[in-house]
Order: sequence, then C-alpha cells, then structure tokens
Amino acid sequence: MEIYFEPKPGLVERSAIALGFFDGVHPGHQVVISKAVEEAKRLNAKAGVVTFADHPRGLTRGQAPMLLTTIEQRLELFAKQGVELALVLTFSEELCKLSPREYVQNVLAASMGAKSISVGHNHHFGRDREGDADLLRDLGTERDFVVHVADMVLVENQEVSSSRIRDLILARDMELASTLLSRPYSLRGIVIGGEKRGRQLGFPTANVDIAFNQLVPPVGVYVGSVRLNDGSRHQSVVNIGVRPTFKVGSNDGEAQTKLTIEAHLLDFDGDLYGQTIEVALLKNLRDEKKFADLNALKDQIATDCQVARCYLAC
Repeated sequence: MEIYFEPKPGLVERSAIALGFFDGVHPGHQVVISKAVEEAKRLNAKAGVVTFADHPRGLTRGQAPMLLTTIEQRLELFAKQGVELALVLTFSEELCKLSPREYVQNVLAASMGAKSISVGHNHHFGRDREGDADLLRDLGTERDFVVHVADMVLVENQEVSSSRIRDLILARDMELASTLLSRPYSLRGIVIGGEKRGRQLGFPTANVDIAFNQLVPPVGVYVGSVRLNDGSRHQSVVNIGVRPTFKVGSNDGEAQTKLTIEAHLLDFDGDLYGQTIEVALLKNLRDEKKFADLNALKDQIATDCQVARCYLAC
C-alpha cells in the first residue's frame, strides 16, 4: 500500500476514497472503506483512505481520547480491506483553519484526484467541523465527484461506535467489545526487559511497552492471545497492573506504582526481547490483588493459567 503524509497537487491522478479517522476500524468503518474499494473498481481508480495520524479532538477540544488502534494497526487493517493508498495527515493548526470548501479543493480534489468519496453518517470536516454529508454532496456536484454516506451499523442491536467500544473496554467487557470491534481488542508494543519476577516464580512474562496513547483496560488479569513477529499465536494470561505483592526499594519497602503490561505465554519458551508483539485481550479473569506471600501468588497464577486454558478450549 502506498502511504503519503502530505497533500500535494497531483499526488494521485484518480481515486475513490474513504474519509475519516477510523479508530478501531470497526464494522461501521469497514462499510465506508468497502464502498471506496468497490467504487475504485467501478471507476478504474485507486482505492484510498484519507485519515489522520492523531485524533482531531486533541487540537480542536484540547483532549483526545485514548486510541483503540495505532496508526500502524489502522494502515494494516486498511490494506486487508483492499485499500491501495493512504494519505495520513497531521491535524495541524494550518489544516484546522481550512474551510470545508478549501479542504475539499486542496486535499481531496487537487491532491487525491477524488472521483468518489465515502463517509460515515455522522462525518464532519473542515474548520470547526462545519462540513457535513449534505455540504459534501453539494461540493461533489461542483467538483465532479460522487458522495456515498454509510448508514449507522448495528451489531447485536447495538450501535457500533469507537466511543461505545472504548466504554466497554473501560468496563472490562472485553467480549462485547470484541464483538462490536469484529475482532479481539489488542495492544501492540515492544517487549522490554523487566525484573524477571515472573521467571523466578516459574511463569516468565513478556513486558510490553506500548504507545502512550493506546487505551489500556483497567488493572486486572485477562485471558489473552499473543501474536509474534513470525505470525504465530500463543495462548496467554495477561496482567495489567502495579504488581502490589512486590515492593520496590529494599530500604523503604515502597509499593510499586508504575503500570505494567505482562503476558505469560502458555507452553512457550523463547526470547522475545526487542520483538513487537500484539496482545489480544479476550476476557477479564479477576482483579489484581496483593498476596500474603510469593507462594500464594504462584498458586493463583497457576489457577489463572488453568482457567484461561479452559476458556480458550471452549
């Protein structure tokens, strides 16, 4: 897939594009993107997506939500749907000042050569979100492109939206979140060195360092599935928390406060340091808690692994 980061006149000669941030690339987004791919075939054009590297609300409202997907994850999911090119914009003050007409002219028409534009039913664009689907249709008549507006998508009688999925994740309802997302919710990051506490207990873990703006579920223990660089998947138990049983600092016995994400891969023995892995969180097992001693913690981890195996075998 071709990836561009700056709009330039004549960047793409002829395209059918999907327009949006698409955090999560959930079924509602997939409908919009699929329409662009379909239109590209009909028009003998390239199937494209115009999106943003960072969430627009970070600039327009001062605080962006934590993200369901990194830009790398989104681009991979776009490609799986048949997208051939992506324009990834930085939501700058300069871009934010463009009127809807200027945005369409400078970015979608002059740069992308858009002949078809697909958007969601609640899509807005341009300065102060002034542009909507009706205005986009009017501009399409002027600029000679067609506009397709996707209807709201329901899954299990619930409206699918990124904000709804975020709420479910924060409520630890990973199963319904996965259903609305159309795949398990995953955290992607690099395996970094840790204190090897898990290995000392007989349950070695991969300590995952993720992007600062990825949405992390609440503290607790989760059933997981880890995908490695080679594409292999491994059943796992994932702890998100501060490991309250352990202390940091031998003198003051101060409790650890830094949040860690640790995945114990079942039936796996290998060196993962430096690898980028993807940790899918399938179900919340229990809260993180402080144990009286390491033997009690070890017994609980063994129980967690057994429960996870039973869940994954179903």
